[in-house]
Amino acid sequence: MYNLIRVEFFKLRKNRSFWTFLLALSVLSLAYPLLYYFDHRSNGEPQITGAEFLTTFISSNAYIIKFGVAILAGFFISNEYSTGVMKTIASSGNTRGRLFAAKLIVFAVGAMAISLVFPIVSTVEVTLLSGFGHLPEGSTTLFIPRALGLTLLYTAGYAAIGALFTVILTDSGKTIGFSMIFFLMIDTVLASIGSKISFFSNLYDYSIFKRVSDIGKPSIDSGDWPALLLVPLLTIAVSGVLGILVFHRKEIK
Repeated sequence: MYNLIRVEFFKLRKNRSFWTFLLALSVLSLAYPLLYYFDHRSNGEPQITGAEFLTTFISSNAYIIKFGVAILAGFFISNEYSTGVMKTIASSGNTRGRLFAAKLIVFAVGAMAISLVFPIVSTVEVTLLSGFGHLPEGSTTLFIPRALGLTLLYTAGYAAIGALFTVILTDSGKTIGFSMIFFLMIDTVLASIGSKISFFSNLYDYSIFKRVSDIGKPSIDSGDWPALLLVPLLTIAVSGVLGILVFHRKEIK
């Protein structure tokens, strides 16, 4: 298993799409705060601080996570079906469960790296421009590690879902397109159905898609922590098991 993970990390390091996306996201993360900085400066408004930027836009990072998972799933995993790499490794003697688990682990790590670019790069830049400032009332010094830790955990949950889509669709274009549409529309669909059927309302309330918005809360009640942690962990477990089952039955051409 260790060797399989090492191989997958090697492929991730050599994946041009991964580094291109990281570079593009880094550039956007630098450019986005500059728009605020010069706009506030020209209007004579107080500059937003690093702490204010992080607490305000950490929840918006969910869109970066969704797009990052969709794009990386297509170019890192699904692309191996069209190039014949998947057929080669499937016949290497390792069980398909181990192969999928290794891919999921490395894929999740790559997605995690993508998820941290925006909050870290942008917050550092804003801090250098106008200072860090103060965290919002009600939050503690643990807000930053808590927010970044939950970002990593929920990114892993989204990555598990994305990995499941790759073994179902196999084609990189279909994977990217379907994943983007799914991640963007699932909130609206579940909320709409939930307004008519209470089961779906409860399902949405305890889904990774809604709970991800709680990452940026200044403070989290102790009673909310179990659901906040269990939801992404169960998502990883269920999606991972389903992915292994589908991969076992998949005919790889």
